[in-house]
Formats: sequence, structure tokens, C-alpha cells
Amino acid sequence: MNSADQKKDEIEVNYQLGRRIKMARKSLGLSQTNLGNALGVSFQQIGKYESGKNTMSVPTFLTICKTLRLKPSMLLDDYLGREKS
Repeated sequence: MNSADQKKDEIEVNYQLGRRIKMARKSLGLSQTNLGNALGVSFQQIGKYESGKNTMSVPTFLTICKTLRLKPSMLLDDYLGREKS
């Protein structure tokens, strides 16, 4: 896999994770500000994570999962399952 393909995959992963995080956040009735406060970041940063524009670190991802009361696998399983096929 060349670097252009790797970058494309990274963008897709960021987008898919962000989309799932946004859906989970909204289903709990949390605002971006609420989630941002739990993480110690601005609502703008949450928006960047949710849109896939910014890559989140593993500790940030785990804190988001804890805040949204989700197992990390709940956000990753669909993506990882699709990759295996």
C-alpha cells in the first residue's frame, strides 16, 4: 500500500469513527459542548473529531467511549468487519 492509499484509509477511518461518535452523542442528548467539557476540549474540537477532520488519540477515543457509555468495539466492529472481507 502506498502513502496515498494509507492517507485515504486514515481519512475514511476518521470520518467513520466521527460519524458513529456523533450518532451516539446525539442519541444520549449530549451537545458537542457537553462532550467537549468531559474531555477538556472545545466544542469546535469535538466537531472536528465528528467530521473526521482531526484524528483523535487513543486516550481521547477511550474517554469519548467512556463518556458515551460505549465499548470501543461498538464503534470499531462495523469498520473492522468491513475491512476483513
